[in-house]
Amino acid sequence: MSFLIPLVHRGESASASDNVLWNEGDVYIMDNHRLALWCWFQKLESGKRYNLFHIDAHPDMSESALKYFKHDLWKMSLESYRKEWQADINMPLFRWDNYIEVFLRKYSEMIGKTVSATHHLGSPKELSEEIRAYDLAKYMNGIFSGEKFVNDLPWIVNLDLDYFFSAAPEKLEMFNESFVESLARSIKTGLENKMISVLTISLSPECCGSWEKAEMMLSRFGYKL
Repeated sequence: MSFLIPLVHRGESASASDNVLWNEGDVYIMDNHRLALWCWFQKLESGKRYNLFHIDAHPDMSESALKYFKHDLWKMSLESYRKEWQADINMPLFRWDNYIEVFLRKYSEMIGKTVSATHHLGSPKELSEEIRAYDLAKYMNGIFSGEKFVNDLPWIVNLDLDYFFSAAPEKLEMFNESFVESLARSIKTGLENKMISVLTISLSPECCGSWEKAEMMLSRFGYKL
């Protein structure tokens, strides 16, 4: 395992600040979801197609980066990705809400089925199929156990831990332990049988209520920073 961005302090993540990026095999863990796109391109293969499963309290599908994206992600270093700037708003180009649209629009030839499980907070936008919370555990188990056939393409699984917390100021957990454990088992199965090519997990501590809450949820998926 390795820290691509060492965890020096558990600071604010906001829309474009990175406190940590951890990698082991096909798994990347970050505090800011904006890094997910770069991580995918470390594991994907040019000329191949992939399904995308986005599990998040938010769609992360703003189009704000598209006009300014003139890059080649196959060749982009992590440092360059993090520092790429959008001068008109004086902010990093890649932010927590716009990286998915770059992938969908600029690399559409790589994309098979797209699935989202979101709570539609702030936007009605979704991927081609939206899975409701009450169906999510069964749906994921079906795919990664081989019981549900979608296609022969491998998956990108993009998980934000804020999915499991309410939007209220208290940030209460919304799902019971068995629900989370079921998702964790399905993801583990998908990694082991190579149906998942890359798993990106975002802590999103502010949206979970705290670093402590986010890291506690992370541990239920079998990981620890």
